[in-house]
Amino acid sequence: MPKIALAQIEISDELDKNVEKVLKFINKASAKKADIVCFPESCLGENFLDMGCKEIQEIRNKCKEKSIYCIIGAHLKEKNKIYNSAILINRKGEVQYVYKKIHLFPGLDLKETFPGKTNKIIETDFGKIGIIICWDFAFPEDIKKLSKAGAQIIFCPSYLLKSTKISKEVFRSYPLSRAFENLAYFASCDAFTEEVISESYICNPAKILKKIKHREGLITADLNLEKIIRLRKFYNCLN
Repeated sequence: MPKIALAQIEISDELDKNVEKVLKFINKASAKKADIVCFPESCLGENFLDMGCKEIQEIRNKCKEKSIYCIIGAHLKEKNKIYNSAILINRKGEVQYVYKKIHLFPGLDLKETFPGKTNKIIETDFGKIGIIICWDFAFPEDIKKLSKAGAQIIFCPSYLLKSTKISKEVFRSYPLSRAFENLAYFASCDAFTEEVISESYICNPAKILKKIKHREGLITADLNLEKIIRLRKFYNCLN
């Protein structure tokens, strides 16, 4: 039975401080015996990074040291294009997958940012997972593709700004809604700053398992993937 962790952390304008915070919470998740820890969207700040930078290497080394998976959000520069990305690092400290955000929020994503084009499920040693980023949650058909392909846990790093005209209740409703309609675990990890909602959730298809609101911290949950298999077989909702 895998254990997942969400780190709702405070994000600053200083890259070094953000990296220090990520390393600190990887240690905390490891101490809780989590298999994976997910961080918010853009948790390294708005610096334009490349995959070989020392900051990402530090995080890779920490994942290897603690034998834990992690998902970090960063703006990656590739061939003179910037992508809002989620990087999956495995227990060996290897970059296993990089997801580039497909659905950029109109008017809010950095002007230089380009949308990604594809996504896929990822095989881990504890189960099949999918990764989306923030506003991707508004496109359930894309999430359904991940669950149909076998994703049992879907992670959604986010940075949910209060300044949008969207009601907070919409933001609060999507984690459980996406878990229910996909018969999957859904984990949404927001940041902790003055400008965002600062609410993170771990949901199964029927209820919210854990949540954290308006503070920095770590939440964990043990997930029964056999239950997901049984539910999908019984309801046959994905076919």
